[in-house]
Amino acid sequence: MQLRHVLAALPRHKLVCLLVVVEIAVAFAILCNAVFIIRERVAQMQIDIGITESQLIYIHNDGVGMDSNAPLVERNLQALRGLAGVESAVAMFPLPLENMSINFRPWLDPDMKRRGPAVGMFVGTPGYLHTLGLKVVQGRDFNSAEYDGMDPTWKTLSPAVIVTRDLAEKLWPAENPIGKEFWRSATRGYTVVGVVERLVRGYLREDFVPEYSAMFPVKPVSFVSSLYVMRVAPSDGDRLVREASELLLKLNPDMLIDAKGRYADMRADYFRLDASLVWLLALVCLAMLLVTALGIAGLANFWVQQRRRSIGIRRAIGATRGDILRYFQIENFLIVSGGIVLGRCTDAVGAGAACRARPRAACGSGAAGGGHAQRVMGCLSGHVAVKARIGGSVSGISNMEFQ
Repeated sequence: MQLRHVLAALPRHKLVCLLVVVEIAVAFAILCNAVFIIRERVAQMQIDIGITESQLIYIHNDGVGMDSNAPLVERNLQALRGLAGVESAVAMFPLPLENMSINFRPWLDPDMKRRGPAVGMFVGTPGYLHTLGLKVVQGRDFNSAEYDGMDPTWKTLSPAVIVTRDLAEKLWPAENPIGKEFWRSATRGYTVVGVVERLVRGYLREDFVPEYSAMFPVKPVSFVSSLYVMRVAPSDGDRLVREASELLLKLNPDMLIDAKGRYADMRADYFRLDASLVWLLALVCLAMLLVTALGIAGLANFWVQQRRRSIGIRRAIGATRGDILRYFQIENFLIVSGGIVLGRCTDAVGAGAACRARPRAACGSGAAGGGHAQRVMGCLSGHVAVKARIGGSVSGISNMEFQ
């Protein structure tokens, strides 16, 4: 009976109902997309890279130039390993999330007819898997005989390769990847000797799977001379960054060091813009909720003031305070639900367009962000509107009863 009276009364206040519904719908659609972006960016910022981040420091420099200067790389590594507190030191390229990467698509047969997905390439001197803290889950690490040079097209001469578990499952599903081969050219084939748990490539892109990485062994050559990575105790990090930089400059007076520090700081720099965007969108969401709440409260109070007489009449003919409260609660529920449904439809249309434009990343935005935004909007709008209207109505009832 109460619902029938509410539905019969709503068409008499079309403008106020429409304003509230539209306000909730717009706020809900904006919140859905903002919450989805926040969830996506936070998940990306929390990505597991697969290395011992807290124990790594790095020094990025301008390299040694030509291959004829490659012996300088080994000399520099030996000097770095001699520093007190350095557990291991290697030259490699690149580091995960260094914002640079070499990518290739492997051929899965020698006839070069079937091709795999884009793969991130890592190369390093002996011991670089241990230095990074990578966990070999199948097969083995490279042996000393497998470290060799590189050709002019950045292909390693050694036929050995280690891949991540995700890449192995993609290239050879339900098969043992050890001993499997892929080719980078008709004359460059590589055999998988090991599988590591996880390693994220040098940068993240929507069209690349971050965990599809392959590691190749190289001896100290000029190609890897621009990046020295050391594994140290976390408490010694700052000291060893300083001492290692001073040592390299002493050994190589013409060296230009353009970046150095802890790996954790490198990761933080990579996600700095994402963190700023998350905070900005969070503030936008709070502002949107506040503005929506104030708008609903204002409209609701105005509406109640226009209905003081009818409320007083209902009380006079026997309606209880609970009846009035339930009436407004049902009314608010219907209006807020209408706004949420309209906002959800708007968000679904936008999410569908985003899915077509970004098939890998954007699908499910309405479900992911919409669920949270729906609960927030429903609770906030219903609570604010009920409180605003009931507060005004009770005041109106009191005035009517004592007039």
